[in-house]
Amino acid sequence: MLHFISNIICFVIPNKKLRDKVRVMIRYPRVFGYVRFVRNYARNMKKRDIQTRVGRGCKNFVVLLNDKYVFKFPLMSDGVAVAQREKRITDALRPISPIKIPDMKIMTHNGIAVRRYEFAHGTLLSDVEPRVFAVHRDKIAKQIAKMIYTIGESDPESIRDLKPTPNAKPDYLYGWFQGDIWQNFMLDDDFNITYFIDWEDTAFQSFLPALYVATRTWEKRGYAYMGVSVMAEYSKLYFKNHKRAKSNA
Repeated sequence: MLHFISNIICFVIPNKKLRDKVRVMIRYPRVFGYVRFVRNYARNMKKRDIQTRVGRGCKNFVVLLNDKYVFKFPLMSDGVAVAQREKRITDALRPISPIKIPDMKIMTHNGIAVRRYEFAHGTLLSDVEPRVFAVHRDKIAKQIAKMIYTIGESDPESIRDLKPTPNAKPDYLYGWFQGDIWQNFMLDDDFNITYFIDWEDTAFQSFLPALYVATRTWEKRGYAYMGVSVMAEYSKLYFKNHKRAKSNA
């Protein structure tokens, strides 16, 4: 019944972000308890500025506190396995990544795993105007390519059991990779990437399917040639370093 009611109400809401938020609040009334959880967490803070969001695919309810913390509450499971896996991966990759990965802590509330992240300051890549983006495309592409290359080449011992096989080796366009690269970067005013957020779907995998989706999405949003620029910079790094490694062998 709640699903039916939410569909009727959301049918007349044109804004997608607002529509998703209303849908989640009707279907999952417990989200109001999640807001109370964050308010209680902040009870000793002088400032309690709370904002709410809905995660991609309406899988999570997100609460922002004072531009300092981000709390992610799962909606479709207890979230324990997902949270533990993400923490293991981010803890292993944080010392390696050339772009900052927000610190993450797992908390519990009524039997579910709540992920609390360090707030990532900056402007989301997907919020940059295409005409502004075009001027800084090469600078942004180099930073993205460097992260993809560095993370992809890494092989932390602590997460080898999460690979398809423990002995799987990084290769060209293959290795540790978070596929949602078209938007999850935060930029400062000088278009330096300050953070890469949301590592939930990271896996040891081929880069090609996600790069294809990212390239199509960038083109649709007016970020012309971004996929080409990222691939060119990544390939330059890969073949330069592998050629050097072979010559030193």
